[in-house]
Amino acid sequence: MEDKKLYLALSKGENFGWGVCSKYLKQETPKFYENVSVWDFENDGQAFRKADGIVFHALTGTDFIPIAKIWGDRNYGYTFFENELSQVSLQNAKRFEKVIGGSTWNEEKMKALGVENADTLIQGIDPDIFYPIEEEKSDELFVIFSGGKFELRKGQDLVLEAVKILQKKYDDVVLMNAWYNMWPASMELFQYSKRFKFERKGESWPEVMSNIYNLNDVDENRIITLDLVNNKKLRSLYAKTDVALFPNRCEGGTNLVMMEYLACGKPVIASYTSGHKDVLNENHALLLKENVPFRINDANGNLWADWEEPSLDEIVAKLEFAYNNRDSIKLLGKNAGEYMKNFTWEKSAEQLVKIIAE
Repeated sequence: MEDKKLYLALSKGENFGWGVCSKYLKQETPKFYENVSVWDFENDGQAFRKADGIVFHALTGTDFIPIAKIWGDRNYGYTFFENELSQVSLQNAKRFEKVIGGSTWNEEKMKALGVENADTLIQGIDPDIFYPIEEEKSDELFVIFSGGKFELRKGQDLVLEAVKILQKKYDDVVLMNAWYNMWPASMELFQYSKRFKFERKGESWPEVMSNIYNLNDVDENRIITLDLVNNKKLRSLYAKTDVALFPNRCEGGTNLVMMEYLACGKPVIASYTSGHKDVLNENHALLLKENVPFRINDANGNLWADWEEPSLDEIVAKLEFAYNNRDSIKLLGKNAGEYMKNFTWEKSAEQLVKIIAE
């Protein structure tokens, strides 16, 4: 197949999931496939182009539309979706040799709809940036980390409610969050939360979040609100924390922030659902398993999102366990650091080449 050029028609940018994923697949794929061309959908033009070769497309939304206007002799799509698929999804999937999901859950959802050409490609971490943290953190404070863009699907309403409960019991509990959302309209879905008051108010990100803390009676003096953080600086922040909390209602991928935190040899409390299942087990994480269906219908009454919501009581119980059993969770973190060595972008690229060679 090496005589066929492989075009990587992926995303640009950094500090968000698609950008990070695209950057590393562009970097690592040439190690396993010599004839690679990176398609720059901004500079290479928006006019449709027929390419002589294979194209690996980043797909947008649930309609499986490529972001770049290039089409090859053979075409593979890569998708991360959390919302329900449709007959449009099914029809558009037939255009590709394969539609590759970012998780086993994505593949299962596609096959349930009838997409027979579905597959899975798991994301990776950069082991030069995210590797086990050896230095001991001070026990002066118990710091909980939470990451991912601020939106209903990521479950930050549950994080704030659980932290509020813990902070009322323990004076040394602090929340550090990296929730900056570059697409603030997505925050509006918090209207569907049963445990949370939401209002988007304020000019700067700290002002927006301060208003939300006050609306929900959370002590903002014990919250560290990070602005947009460069991916390379996250490890040094993780080193200052004890445990991460990811009560996500759904992940179409495997949650890059969580993967990177685990790779640093740090323990997580996380929902055992959707894409999380591909990278979590009880040997290296405290799993939230008491999840219940959480569904949202669109304006026409059609099912739009079919997620799962973790139990607040279980979240609080796991946080309390972590607070009172710090040596135990450090062992979980050590196991996590070893386990995540199995998930690198190099291995993702190698798997990609195997998929297109089938």
